[in-house]
Amino acid sequence: MLTFIELDPATAARAFGSAYFNLIRRGADGSLTLSQDHWRLSDEGARADAFRFVARDEAAPELVVDFADVKRIVWDRLPRQRIRSQIRFHFANADVWTFSGAVDLAAIEG
Repeated sequence: MLTFIELDPATAARAFGSAYFNLIRRGADGSLTLSQDHWRLSDEGARADAFRFVARDEAAPELVVDFADVKRIVWDRLPRQRIRSQIRFHFANADVWTFSGAVDLAAIEG
């Protein structure tokens, strides 16, 4: 059974910490895209209006998640996962972006 916890932007920012994450984008149309880059929250973290992510590859453009487009943010861990877990952005347009990696659980369980 999949259990999830709703996160506010400040908690999500703490949960990302400084770790790099894989990014999977599922479109409302059923498309699925795995990013070739690994992403971490930028040093700016969560600003008042958006999250800004930077890739391990410094040549990659910044990735911005505008809070106005996000319906909810959730954390979850699949039953067999021990170290990895996910932070998912559910967008108003029904897209879902999943950042998978070593989430700082202390920030969530806080």
